[in-house]
Amino acid sequence: MMSNCADNLFFIYLTFDIDQDFNLNSFDYYNRTAAKFDSFNTGFRTIIDTLSGKPFSVFIRSDNQINQLYGGYDYLVRSSDLIKQIKDNNGELDWHIHLYEKKGDEWIPISQKKLVDAFLNDLKYVKEISEINWRIVRIGECVMTDELMRAIDQSGILIDSTAIALRKRGDDEKCFDWAITNNDFFYPSVSDYRTKGTPHLKVMEVPMSTILMKAPYDKEPLLRYFNLAFKTDILFHNFSSYVEKHNSLVTITHPFEVISKGNHGLVAYDIKTFHSNIEEMVKSVEACGKTPVFKKMSDLLNNNKRTRK
Repeated sequence: MMSNCADNLFFIYLTFDIDQDFNLNSFDYYNRTAAKFDSFNTGFRTIIDTLSGKPFSVFIRSDNQINQLYGGYDYLVRSSDLIKQIKDNNGELDWHIHLYEKKGDEWIPISQKKLVDAFLNDLKYVKEISEINWRIVRIGECVMTDELMRAIDQSGILIDSTAIALRKRGDDEKCFDWAITNNDFFYPSVSDYRTKGTPHLKVMEVPMSTILMKAPYDKEPLLRYFNLAFKTDILFHNFSSYVEKHNSLVTITHPFEVISKGNHGLVAYDIKTFHSNIEEMVKSVEACGKTPVFKKMSDLLNNNKRTRK
């Protein structure tokens, strides 16, 4: 018989990044310049229905690029019916920001020396959008520096979920470093945003969980975030081992990966697979002798040092 003691609870945070629709069949896979959001505007309701009332957190884009392309930081919350449906179905809207700058006709990641100023400028406008909880943030493409993390902390943000645990990239597409960050939640060190330490900041870092997975095109398994749009056999191959060692999971999925149709070795591009992955996740957690408990990111605010009495 399964115990319901606190040590056996396994907390699951379903999160969705409302990024631009990826362009699978183009050299510009990330589609930064086009920045279309058709899958969110027309298809996210289907995802909501599939969740069947489970709590979820939506990190919704609001930044300078959105403002420049669509005439306002509030572009993605203008569909009041969709926003209401999210909140009426146990969802919440948190802040997702991509720090891009325009170079000619293209939008590219902003240089590191401009990150803090760009972030603070966008924050000023996002604070005026009542639908978005700006105190919970995730920065696009996992970008972070010590200076930026300190700015996030000083701005009064309570939770940052930019980290992708144990991952580092520095190539022509992306540049980030969370190589020494594990899957646990923590308060970042003043001297190194990637790890806990003393003295530390007051903002809580909530990493996107990573698990070893091997896609058909991989030579060796790689640490990937836990994306419910991935093919089931790949996603769950090492999941039980993760559950045995941890008590929480932060998933990340993009609407495009669920709503659109595509042919890919890792992403299923199938709403039925998305739904069955949620069921498989619950079964797998229970099979490890733990009780799955779904939560929103805002449920963590009671644990944040700024909100404690």
